[in-house]
Amino acid sequence: MFHFRLGSIGFVLLRLCSASKVLITVPLRALLEQFAPDFPGFCKVGTGYNKQIDINAKGFIAVTDSVYLLKNLEFDAIFVDEAHHPLPTGMPKCEELYQLSATHKDEPDFRYTMGQAIEDGILSDYDITVPAISRHHSYVCLADLLLKQPRRFRRVLAYCNKVAEAKRFQMVLEELGLAAWHINAKTRPTIRQAV
Repeated sequence: MFHFRLGSIGFVLLRLCSASKVLITVPLRALLEQFAPDFPGFCKVGTGYNKQIDINAKGFIAVTDSVYLLKNLEFDAIFVDEAHHPLPTGMPKCEELYQLSATHKDEPDFRYTMGQAIEDGILSDYDITVPAISRHHSYVCLADLLLKQPRRFRRVLAYCNKVAEAKRFQMVLEELGLAAWHINAKTRPTIRQAV
């Protein structure tokens, strides 16, 4: 059982996939769209693609909820992203099952750290900043932090608890002259990709 992030080691999977019939499962369509460019020629399986499944394809990337559509196929290897969740119903047969997770509770067989991925040029180095806010509204304090240190905070990804909070934070940033967007689970894939 391997536990690591699929996106961090896509280059390893590309090598493994080149000579085998392979299935990669991901929990969300957004991840399907994110990983698909790294696996040209793989058949996509999931909402919007299920009527055009090429059963003769050498490789597949499937959203977990659609894996059952491939249950009659056999694979040399199956890679399950976010494997801390239960395996999908109707999982096809395979010779090798690789469960990938950044948050698995079991001891992993293989580790590929973010530090190693940065060193290998797979990921960009980044900072995590957790501001402690004691006065005023949190959005104003965060926007003020971004304005006071523009060279440090060139690109920022902020996680909000609710969609309404993300929209309010975007509005505050825009009112202060900063470019800002928000995405959520209902954002169309084309907009998500643009953001």
